[in-house]
Amino acid sequence: MANRKLKRPTRLVLDYDGTLTVKDTMAVLGTLPKQPTKLSWDEIVEAYLKDYEKYQNEKFPWQNYDATEYSAWLASRDWAEQNSARRVQDSGYFKGVTQSDIRSAVQQALQNDTLQLRPGWTDLFQACIPSPSNAESPSSSIEILSVNWSSTAIRLALEAGAQAQSTPNPALLSYITKTLPIHANEIRPSGFLIRPNGGDIRTNIDKLAHFRSSSSSDMFTVYIGDSSTDFDCLCAADLGIWIYDVSEDEYEKVSEKVFAPLKYVPPMLRSLEGREPDGKELFYWAREFGEVVGYLTVVEEGDGNS
Repeated sequence: MANRKLKRPTRLVLDYDGTLTVKDTMAVLGTLPKQPTKLSWDEIVEAYLKDYEKYQNEKFPWQNYDATEYSAWLASRDWAEQNSARRVQDSGYFKGVTQSDIRSAVQQALQNDTLQLRPGWTDLFQACIPSPSNAESPSSSIEILSVNWSSTAIRLALEAGAQAQSTPNPALLSYITKTLPIHANEIRPSGFLIRPNGGDIRTNIDKLAHFRSSSSSDMFTVYIGDSSTDFDCLCAADLGIWIYDVSEDEYEKVSEKVFAPLKYVPPMLRSLEGREPDGKELFYWAREFGEVVGYLTVVEEGDGNS
């Protein structure tokens, strides 16, 4: 692939589950305990789904069915997310789990394809990280922003993914290992999942607060996510990209399902070809990272492969 560079200094923020990965990875964490637990993983999932169904059926004072009301409705799910974290913590499900245990679970999940990183992620990262041939990237940045329960698992998965490339990039691996900010929750050996002083990331509003806390007014900001929990960050970015691997014939129907009951169909990212986002749309849709790289970057001048 020809070397590419960002068109401008960019702050790139990505969700993890379903965005950097092909599908949700929480089940990987369910394999961590090595001893009998008070609750099984299936019981934890079942209890959460019951709470989620209750949330879905609760009355909400809809009037306009607009973005503001939709955001508030999403945030009202906080009790279900907190219940789940508290349930797991109180059961001691992760008590005694070490970083070595997390590493082993991640490696096994990558080997058996329970955990798959989305194709093209390394091309996107390499366009943003500092390199001798990319003059823009020193002022650019990448961040991960996730409701996942383990920032350690996220970093280890990306490290392993970078190492597994046919031609590993030492700069990419070093960036992931030493520099990449990952805003997520964490499993502690004590079994605790909930931070005593707050700061957990459970809902769309939690993600938005973290997104804004490290924002720069003069930096072009791109947010990429796949689910309704990403909604507020998608809207707050200079360019929000909803990534979902579905055909053009299906994407409108799928977007209405993902963001129901908000009836918003994001335009295709490629509709922006040759122009800048003007703020009239909430966000855009891309099927895969190749489209994102194509829009955000240009081929470097003098590249022999171009």
